[in-house]
Amino acid sequence: MINIKNLNQFYGQSHTLWDLNIEIEPAKCTCLMGRNGVGKTTLAKAIMGLLPVKSGQIIYEEKDISRLGSEKRAGLGIGYVPQGREIFSQLSVKENLEIGLLGNRNGLKQVPDKIYELFPVLKDMLKRKGGDLSGGQQQQLAIGRALCLEPKLLILDEPSEGIQPNIVQQIGGVIDYLTKEEKITVILVEQKLPFARKHGDDFYLLDRGSVVAKGEIDNLSDEIVEQYLSV
Repeated sequence: MINIKNLNQFYGQSHTLWDLNIEIEPAKCTCLMGRNGVGKTTLAKAIMGLLPVKSGQIIYEEKDISRLGSEKRAGLGIGYVPQGREIFSQLSVKENLEIGLLGNRNGLKQVPDKIYELFPVLKDMLKRKGGDLSGGQQQQLAIGRALCLEPKLLILDEPSEGIQPNIVQQIGGVIDYLTKEEKITVILVEQKLPFARKHGDDFYLLDRGSVVAKGEIDNLSDEIVEQYLSV
C-alpha cells in the first residue's frame, strides 16, 4: 500500500526523521508508537503532505507522491485525522462533514449513510456547531469528515487522546470495521498500549526519529515496552 524509503525531515536545523524505512501493508492497522517527541506526528504529516521532506521517497500504490501537495494526496485516497481533531468549531456538524466531500475521490456529493451508521450521534447533531460538541463527539466528527473522502488509507493521530472510555471503545470498533470489512488501510499513531494491542495488526516503534523496533503487534514484547515506551 505505502512504502517509505530513506525518509529524512528537518525542523530548522533539527533533524527529526532519520532515514526511515517503513512498509505499510494494505487492509491492516499499523501502529506508529513511541514516547512524545520521537517523530510520530511529523511522520504522519509527512505522509499526508503537510510537511515537506528533505530526502527519501513516499511510494503510495507504486507511485512516488513525495512532492505532491496534501490536496492531491487526498484525491488519491489518503485521509488524515490530526491530533487535536481540528474541526471547524463555528460550522455545523453537517457543514464539517460536507467539507470532507470536497476531496472525495469518487465525486460523491452527499455524506454517505455509512458515516451515520458508524457514528449515530452525528446524525442527531447535524445542526449543532462543531464547537458545541464534547471532545469525544468532535473526534467522531473528525473521523467521519475524513471518511467522507472515501479513503483507501486513513491516518489517525492519537484518536484516543483525552476521550471518554466509551467513545474510545467505539472508535476502536470503527478501526476494526474499516480494516476487516471495508479493507481500508489504517495508520494509527498511538501511545496507549492496550488500545494499540487490541486494534493494531503491526507496529513500528520510533525513538529519536528512527525505527528501533517493528513487527506484528503480538510480538511487541515487555522488554521493548520497558525500553522505549515506559515513562
